[in-house]
Amino acid sequence: MINRRNLIKASAFTITMLNSPIDLSASANKSYVYVSESSNHRKATRSAIEMAGGIDRFITKGDIVAVKPNMAWAREPEFAANTNHEVVAEIVNLCFKAGAKEVFVTDNACDNPRNVFNLSKIPLLAQKENANVFIPQSRHYKNMNIAGKFITDWPVLEIFKTANKVINVPVAKNHSSSKVTIGMKNWMGAIGGNRGFLHQNLHQAIFELANFFRPTLTVVDCTRVMLSGGPTGGDLNAVKQLNRIVVSIDPVAADAVSAGYLGFDPTDVQYMVIASKNGLGNIFTTNMNIRHEKI
Repeated sequence: MINRRNLIKASAFTITMLNSPIDLSASANKSYVYVSESSNHRKATRSAIEMAGGIDRFITKGDIVAVKPNMAWAREPEFAANTNHEVVAEIVNLCFKAGAKEVFVTDNACDNPRNVFNLSKIPLLAQKENANVFIPQSRHYKNMNIAGKFITDWPVLEIFKTANKVINVPVAKNHSSSKVTIGMKNWMGAIGGNRGFLHQNLHQAIFELANFFRPTLTVVDCTRVMLSGGPTGGDLNAVKQLNRIVVSIDPVAADAVSAGYLGFDPTDVQYMVIASKNGLGNIFTTNMNIRHEKI
């Protein structure tokens, strides 16, 4: 956990990060990003994963899979505050078709968990596909070493480290503190503890959590995106229907492409810059192969 002494260190580190020259050059290796567009959101999900090589490339017989949607807010699906329930359900379906032994779906909600789980409709559809959906309790967390410069030991939802395959399924939204919340910030819902404290150095915290969890695959829900008022939303006028699913094994590239759909240059989002600088993935489209298909 972070104590007063670590906070002083963290503040100094933040100042250093902001005043140090940043090398924005991404890895020489190209990142592959796949975008499928369809008004049928289950079909778009299947198609994007198929473009990436198919679910069998990522999930094999006997796998224990943990799926991490954004399931944090007591909002109905049309407000785009949570991941599209159809997208989550289709991912669960595909995992079982690939031979997964068990698929878990959970999130540490910000609003009342029962209200969130009911209004989001994610548990309803995921359970129909035989997913194990649960509201996190204290027994589900384990203190782990995040091994960051800002975050050290922190309570983590254990399933996201014990499952042998992890799929991050965020929704793309505007965010009042971090500009956007997509895949990397979605890991805030995979930890417990005083998450508000992490806002003392939010962008560094987002990077360190993303670096710690490193999912098998990132599937970004851009079927409906929230352009303002995030992360909670509540205004349908702030929601834009794009009908797109973005898939990549590069979590930074997935966020960067999705940020563009929200109207943001990823180089203006500090946590993406930090992630790129530290080799977590590519931030520039010039270092990506992006395949976009309408179906």
